[in-house]
Order: sequence, then structure tokens, then C-alpha cells
Amino acid sequence: MKKFVSGVAVAAAVCVGFAAGARAENVNRILKDSGPGMQIVPASGPGDFAWQGMYIGASVGGGWGTSTQHYDRAGDHGAADLDLSGGAIAVTGGYNWRMTDRIVGGIEADLGVMNVSKGTTTVFDGHEWSSDVGPFWGTLRGRAGYLVNDRLLAYATAGLAFSQVDDTSIGNTAGETAKESGLRPGLALGLGVEYAMSQTWSLKAEYLYLNLAEVNGQSDNDEDYSFDSSVSIIRIGANMQF
Repeated sequence: MKKFVSGVAVAAAVCVGFAAGARAENVNRILKDSGPGMQIVPASGPGDFAWQGMYIGASVGGGWGTSTQHYDRAGDHGAADLDLSGGAIAVTGGYNWRMTDRIVGGIEADLGVMNVSKGTTTVFDGHEWSSDVGPFWGTLRGRAGYLVNDRLLAYATAGLAFSQVDDTSIGNTAGETAKESGLRPGLALGLGVEYAMSQTWSLKAEYLYLNLAEVNGQSDNDEDYSFDSSVSIIRIGANMQF
């Protein structure tokens, strides 16, 4: 939880920095008859970024996280944490809806590769444990944002996540080995800012927190164990709007 809060604080600081550095721009508006009542919408000029429609993009960044192991023997044989770190890249696709003059909704999906891991480390009672989040990961998220001006969008995002995770813990005897490898589902939360550089291209900075599901198993000695992993990612990226 402390790492999630610290990550949110970093993302908030990035948002403030972008907002402080952005130049205020006048917004031309037109009245559009949308049935009952009148709605104010931005006028579209040849250089405007519409914040409406489909986009694709790519991102690169760094990640850190925690993997936790519990091994139950004689009540509680051991518990340990590993601090993970590494890099992450992804391709992105999404769709923006310009809901009002200032509010933008949308949906976004990622598919990428990461290596956020910790090599073999001696933990309780001489167990040798390594944990690797990746290589494959992805998300499917909703986005809700506020246009600070015509070009700068500050947003929050939340949705589903998945990642391949490989945990291997070798005990003092072969019967104590705990090993789990495969795709794990989870949840994704994040904050970000996106800045329109032109009518087509935008740049973004984003913080994502992935909380992956706990996995449980039994060793050959019929002793219960579990692994639990979470990852934070800070990344930058570029999107092209169609």
C-alpha cells in the first residue's frame, strides 16, 4: 500500500508539472442543437486535436514491485518478500469519447513485455527463491479525463490486468519445493497526463499499479504455500489518433 501511495504521488507530481508548463489557450466554441436544450462543444479547426476517436500507440518505462511467499509447515514454516525491478514496453490501442467541452471518456488496452524480477535469493530456512513478473502482460481499462486546456488531458484509469508470473522456491529437500508459473489475472489502477503535439500525435506520461491474484498450491510434502505479486510501472508513450 505504501508503494502504491508513493507511486500515485509521483504521478500527481508529473501531472502538476505538465499543467504548470502548458500554455493557456483560448477555446473557440459553437452552440450545437443536441435535442432538448443546447450543448457547448469546441469548434474544430485545421490544427485542433479532437480527443475523439480511435488511436494506437506505444510506451516504454520502468517497474518495481513486491512478491510475497508463505510456506506453511509446523504452523508457519516461513514468510518472505522479494523486491522486484525491471523494465516494461507495450503497444496500446484505444478510443476517446469527447463527452463535454472538458470531459473525455474512453477505453484503452495494452499488450506488452516486461521483466520485473528478482534473481535467486536465500530466504527462510535456506530456501532459494526467484520471482519473475513477465514476460507477457496486458490491461483492459476505462479512462476518464479532464481537459486542462485544448491540448492537455489529465486522467485516471482503472480496469483489468494480467501478467505471466514465474515463482520458484527450492526448499531444503525436494519435497519442500514450491513452484507456480502461468498467467495471473488482476486489477489495474493509474493516473496520467497526455499532451497533444499536433492534430494527430500526442505524448503521455503514466503511472500504473497492477495487483495480481494470489496463487496457492501444495508441495510434494502436502504443505500449503502461496505467492502474491504486485507491480508499479511509470512509463512514457506516444499515441497516433485516427
